[in-house]
Amino acid sequence: MLETALAIPYWLELAATIAGAVFGALSAVRARYDIFGVCCIAIVVGLAGGIMRDVLLQDYGIYAFQKPNLIIACVITGVAVFYFGKLITYFDPFVDFLDNLSVALWAVIGTGKALSAGLDIVPAVILGTITANGGGIVRDICMNREPEAFQAGTVYVSAALIGALAFALMKQNHLFDQYAAITCVVLVLGIRYAALKFGWRTRPARDYSDAVTQAVAKPVKHVVSRVRTHRRPSRAAQTTGLTGKIPPVTAKGVTGSMPPISSGSPSNTGSMAAVGTPSGVTSTDGENIYYPASDDQPTRPESET
Repeated sequence: MLETALAIPYWLELAATIAGAVFGALSAVRARYDIFGVCCIAIVVGLAGGIMRDVLLQDYGIYAFQKPNLIIACVITGVAVFYFGKLITYFDPFVDFLDNLSVALWAVIGTGKALSAGLDIVPAVILGTITANGGGIVRDICMNREPEAFQAGTVYVSAALIGALAFALMKQNHLFDQYAAITCVVLVLGIRYAALKFGWRTRPARDYSDAVTQAVAKPVKHVVSRVRTHRRPSRAAQTTGLTGKIPPVTAKGVTGSMPPISSGSPSNTGSMAAVGTPSGVTSTDGENIYYPASDDQPTRPESET
């Protein structure tokens, strides 16, 4: 059997079971459950973590069903808390101590049994943490509450994780392994009470996406702007040497607009007389070309003479 592979004192298991049962029964009494409900919650908190561990270990059976004395101890604890709960509430510091002690003891038991089953350090620590906190998680589910172990608040699950890790490392590497259990208990209790004294609390999720995006985007934008600046052509290369509108092409020395061509005899109009249609002076495309009577008259092409 698995329980004989690692020598765990029976009183240690009984103490852890009763400590969890007390805390669970108090939660049920404050929720105004009846005696059956109080006993059930006491069993859940006292033994559910170990049952989850044994289910995950598979071939070794459910230890709580092999030791029915643990179930009977939870029932007796539930009945005592149901009828004498007011007296127990006067000892809240003691109840808190029992809760922390239960977490530490179950971390030792769960991790030790996982190591005795041949598991490595990592799965052993996981099973030890589940054993220590599984009862409280199942209790909150049964009482239709959000699991306290998953909420931001005082350091609770992390203390069990650190204690289970220390126990597994000392046992696996044979480093003062005879003191591994007491080291785990001291670590868990020390972290829990230090968290209460100094206000150590876990925090909910905080999104850093915007900060990371801005930090990454700033240098990228700077590089892109520099690349665009180098690729942009200079203003001198964009200009053609002309500014403003291109002026209309006119004959040299001629200002103003050309007068209309008349078909009759020439007459003096304005600064330049309209010229009739001369005979035999045509362009190669059949259109008449007229030249002003000026000294600057260009030479006619040979094709027009």
